[in-house]
Amino acid sequence: MVNRAGPFFDLLAAQPSNEGVRRRDFIATSAGALAGSTLPALAQEPLARPGEVLQATRPSVVRSRDDVDGAAAGRLMDEALMAFSGKRDPVAALAEYVDPEDVVGLKVNALASPGHPFLPALAWRLAEHLMTLGVPPYNIIVYDQYGDRMRKGGYRYRDRKGHVRVLYHRRVGYVRKSVHFDKVRALRWSKVLTSTTAVLNLCVPKDHDLSGITGALKNMAFGNIDRVPEFHKVIHQAIPWMYGQPEIQDRTRLCICDATRVLYEGGPQDKPKTRVPYGAVLVAEDPVAMDWAVLDLVNEARVRAGLPLIERLRPPHFLHESAKRGLGAPFARLRWTRITNGGPATPYVPRHIDAGFANRI
Repeated sequence: MVNRAGPFFDLLAAQPSNEGVRRRDFIATSAGALAGSTLPALAQEPLARPGEVLQATRPSVVRSRDDVDGAAAGRLMDEALMAFSGKRDPVAALAEYVDPEDVVGLKVNALASPGHPFLPALAWRLAEHLMTLGVPPYNIIVYDQYGDRMRKGGYRYRDRKGHVRVLYHRRVGYVRKSVHFDKVRALRWSKVLTSTTAVLNLCVPKDHDLSGITGALKNMAFGNIDRVPEFHKVIHQAIPWMYGQPEIQDRTRLCICDATRVLYEGGPQDKPKTRVPYGAVLVAEDPVAMDWAVLDLVNEARVRAGLPLIERLRPPHFLHESAKRGLGAPFARLRWTRITNGGPATPYVPRHIDAGFANRI
C-alpha cells in the first residue's frame, strides 16, 4: 500500500499538470529529491497525476448505438491523448509512458462483444502509434481473456513474427505459480500479462450486476487472471487487491476509456437496448479517477432512462477500497476536464453521483 501523505506526495501535488515532464522522469526526479529521507521504498511508481481525467467529446463520431465512425473515433482519441499530455501529436503523448524497448500489452475489454467492446479501430490506431514510436510490431500485444468474445468484437487471433500479436488467455495459458488472495482463494496470472513490460488499460463504461460498474480497475484486475468466478463473492475486496499487485500495478502506464457508447443497465454482457451513444474518449493515469468518471457516465444514462443511481442499488465499494490502498485518488480529489467538439478545456464537476456515497470515508 502506498502512503499518500508526507513530503513525497506533497511534491507530487505541487507539480504543474501539463508541463510535459515524462512520467518516469518525473518519478525519478521526485525520488532523487527525497534521497536520504526516512520514507520506505515503494514497490511501484506512484501516480504523477492522481485524480486527473481528460475527456474529449464529439457526439458526431457515433451514428447510432451500433454504428461508430472508427476513423473519427481514432482522431478523437488522439485529441484526448494530446490534450492530456500537452503534446502536439499522439505518438509524443504515448512516449510519455512507453519506451521503444517495451513489450506493450493493449488490454482491451471485449466481454460485451459484439456490440460494446473497446473499438478495434482504436486499438489498431494505438498499435500504429506505438510502431511509429519505435516499438517493434511483435512487441505489441492486443489481448483479453476470452477468444470467442474477442472474435465477435473484431479481434482475430494472430501470433506471427513481424506482426502485432492478438492473443487471449485460454490459448496462451497462465503462469504455474498461484498467488493466494486468502485461505481459500488463489489465482494465476495470464502469461500474456507477465510477458509485457508496459500495459495500456483500454476499458469501456458499463454497468455491472455485481460490482456496480466496470471500468479501468476491473478490466485489469479480473481480466488478467484465471478462476474469475471464485472472486465474485468478494469482488469489492478482490478488485483493489489484484490491481495493487506488482504484476498489474507496475506494468499499467495509462488508462484509455472508449466511451463512444455507454452501457447503463444489464452489464457486464452487452444489452443493446440499454447501450446508448455518447461519443467520447477519456484518458487518465489514475484508474480510480477513471472509474469515478465511468460511474458518472453510467449514472447520467440511467437518470435519462428513469433508473436509480447505481450506488443506490449496487454500490461500487471497490472505488473507496482502491483509493484507500493508494491505487488512485478519492472522489474529493477528482479533477475532470472536458473538451467538446474541439472547444476549450473546461472543468467538469460530476452531477450524477450520490454525494453520500462519493464522500464516504
